[in-house]
Amino acid sequence: MYHVRRALGVAMVTVLAISACAGGDTSEGTLPAGSLPAGTAPQPDLVQTASQALVAFDGCDAFLDHVISHAVELVGPYGLDGFPVIWFEDAVAGAETDTAAGGDRAAFSETNIQVEGVDEPDLVKTDGERIVVLSEGKLVVVDVTGDEPIESGRLEVGDFGIQSLFLSGDRALLFGSVWGGHHPTPLEGRDAILPGGTSAVQIVEVDLTGEPELVRTMTIDGAFVSGRMVGDSVRLVLTSGPVGFEWAQPKGSGLRAERDATEANREIVRNSTEENWIPYYMVADPDGRIVDEGTLFDCERASHPSEFSGVEMLSVVTVDIEDGLQVSDSIGVLARGDTVYASEDNLYVATQDWGSWRWMATGDESDRPDGPVTEIHKFDITDPRRTEYLASGSVDGYLLNQFAMDEHEEMLRVASTTTPAGWGSGSDSESRITMLREIGDGLVRVGMIDGLGETEQIYSVRFMGDVAYVVTFRQTDPLYTVDLSDPRSPRLLGELKIPGYSAYLHPVDDGLLLGIGQDATEDGVVQGSQVSLFDVSNLTDPIRLDTLTLSEGTTSQVEYDHHAFLYWDGLAMIPVQQWNWNGETEEVFVGAVGVAVEGNELVEVAKLTHPGGEGKEWDWRAQIMRSIVIGDSLYTISPKGILQSSLDTLDEQAWLDF
Repeated sequence: MYHVRRALGVAMVTVLAISACAGGDTSEGTLPAGSLPAGTAPQPDLVQTASQALVAFDGCDAFLDHVISHAVELVGPYGLDGFPVIWFEDAVAGAETDTAAGGDRAAFSETNIQVEGVDEPDLVKTDGERIVVLSEGKLVVVDVTGDEPIESGRLEVGDFGIQSLFLSGDRALLFGSVWGGHHPTPLEGRDAILPGGTSAVQIVEVDLTGEPELVRTMTIDGAFVSGRMVGDSVRLVLTSGPVGFEWAQPKGSGLRAERDATEANREIVRNSTEENWIPYYMVADPDGRIVDEGTLFDCERASHPSEFSGVEMLSVVTVDIEDGLQVSDSIGVLARGDTVYASEDNLYVATQDWGSWRWMATGDESDRPDGPVTEIHKFDITDPRRTEYLASGSVDGYLLNQFAMDEHEEMLRVASTTTPAGWGSGSDSESRITMLREIGDGLVRVGMIDGLGETEQIYSVRFMGDVAYVVTFRQTDPLYTVDLSDPRSPRLLGELKIPGYSAYLHPVDDGLLLGIGQDATEDGVVQGSQVSLFDVSNLTDPIRLDTLTLSEGTTSQVEYDHHAFLYWDGLAMIPVQQWNWNGETEEVFVGAVGVAVEGNELVEVAKLTHPGGEGKEWDWRAQIMRSIVIGDSLYTISPKGILQSSLDTLDEQAWLDF
């Protein structure tokens, strides 16, 4: 079924990799006979060979020759500075998993995810009997088996930039990043200092069988990008820069001082070892004693794109929760990474190349790229302890988020926008969907539809079976319906133009789609949070059945974080924030709005607030971050606590203060 590139030499490796090549080979070619299913023969003018596959190093000599030869050209009088800013993932939209556990356990809602069976890290997790919350440097475990929520334990984990967690049985894995300066660890009284400009990832294993108890902590050079969990196998995506260099600095001002410092820094680079480029990790027990340490992987487990993409390292670390917090496997790629998508079988990593390394180095306008290009790498993750690199490809443009990618019937569908806002003339922008299929070690383009939303950018996208729903926006909100049933010839079926936009799309019933975004004037000026109900049963004629504008000046986390959204049996819970100044007083509301889908109508059921969520004495900590259904109750969670409400009426039942 798959062509496996064994050259990576990744025995027992769980991995994923990213390339930031500028452009890529877009030459036309002919696909081998039998490479596509019957009826999907590609059109010759659409066939594109993928950019060359990742190249594995055969040892540390080859690795150092490659990285040093490029780094000496990049280093300056102050060291290797000026790397591109990386915006990490998880401003996304997703599909929720509703679970009815075995035995007498009540039905409950899980994290709103993109692909069923592929869990995503979040601030809150539940197994139907307890709610586990990350909040303000602590892990709080709440028992919800009784009439009211009761705190059953908490663990102070330190303020080290906690971002998210996974929950598996009685084990929780917590993830956080810290950038330079004071570096607390999840043990009271212990800390360290990170040099400015460096970062570290902390992964904390917690035992939840009784009172939450720290088991061990892993610290790794770099920053946390994203993660996925299938079964008990967790794959963490990290990015890191070179470490351990004591750079020379110019002695005084002037050209000669900078020249001398640059040459001194080049010599420092020439004398570097693999430990300067491959991230280092340490595992500590609850008392802070180091029980394991080393580089994440050997040089042979590293690879690079065919075109130089920088000296940053993208690493994929695999942890099997059943084995506790230890590295099962890891692998690295000399490239950046920012967007992760996974099905149960395959992992895809994409990165946008916003500029050319050649142009950055030379300043020659002839080297400047025409626009962003997105490189995509595919990996087989069917073995929980082993990942095989499969193929690479590219599409023109940039991706909005992880939902710009979708795998369906061995085809990867990718939605991209050619020109981002602020990049040259907005009139050149358009969006497209590209159909990619794995052939050999390439992700090969077999079909494409472009011309969507000319002069606009994609604001949301949702793939559902053979159909794609795409929202673009500049002044109005076109909702496009696209037929993808024939991969070689995607077809635009319908278009609906309305003011405003939907930043998140969620299926609510057969032929019905819910959109959460912003209302806007005809000139494109946003007015406030808006919920829209679309009838897409006739794909050639999508209709907006109803709309509900929540309030002027409101915004919602759902627009940039799908985990904040809940849909359960006709009820949508939407966290909102409102700060308005009417000239005399400040209008504040931080809470959540319950919206019911009743036939073809949207009905506001209730507004929920936590203590301090409105009025003159409002408290930002009252912002509702997540909503969960367990049995007959709705639980809304903020940094201040948990509010239990009746699922039928949304009337308050109990309050638990953190």
